[in-house]
Amino acid sequence: MRLIKLVRNDVMKQKSGFLWLFILVIPLGTTAAMFLDMYIRYDYLFTMAQKRGLTSWEMLVNENHTMLQWGIFLPIFVAIISAMVHQVEFERNSWKSLLSLPVTRTAVFISKFITIVLFSSILIVLNAIGLVVVGKVIGFPEPLSIEHYGSYIIHQFVGIFGVAALHNWMSSIFKNQAIPVVIGFIGVIFSSIILYQSFEIAKFSLYLYPFFARGLQEFDSSVSVYGGIVYGAIIMIIGNIGFTRRDIL
Repeated sequence: MRLIKLVRNDVMKQKSGFLWLFILVIPLGTTAAMFLDMYIRYDYLFTMAQKRGLTSWEMLVNENHTMLQWGIFLPIFVAIISAMVHQVEFERNSWKSLLSLPVTRTAVFISKFITIVLFSSILIVLNAIGLVVVGKVIGFPEPLSIEHYGSYIIHQFVGIFGVAALHNWMSSIFKNQAIPVVIGFIGVIFSSIILYQSFEIAKFSLYLYPFFARGLQEFDSSVSVYGGIVYGAIIMIIGNIGFTRRDIL
């Protein structure tokens, strides 16, 4: 129950910040971009999708991931969300009061992770809803594949665990939240370069697991699940040890 209260408090702290605006504006932007893409290129894309045995809905996911690079940018969005969640504590100098509550430091660390994943999940779901809206407005001839889009959301959700854990840890260390965001940006760029050089190496980068979540023929989307869980667990354990031992005040 105390953990739930901590998460609820973390969410309430964002009422006066820009986090809610951020997670609403990004999906609106991606929805607008995908609508323009479908409106202009749908006939061509639909023909190419049929040659590959894909439905319009699967093609839309593929465009979201390749043309728009949603899977590449998602880890950066998670890093920004993490920075915003932790920045509140540093700006208000509220770490002391937070850690003086009758809760363990482990509970505080986990609550921050859950809050980051929660806001990131809202971002993921809103992006998926935007894709559905685009498909309906354009008038895709096939019925919506709930199973495919549900799998798409779940794989992204689990795939961000590693990134969320890493940036939860880093954001608790640096008072200047631009540092972990820049590190995340560099990590994404470096991982993207590796992706186009060797998939066997790239599949070990936690920054790419959201990208592997698209679930099409090119990649095994289960990589995002295994990688997200393994990296998430390991980094949370290591990060929690550092958080509980460090003088954060």
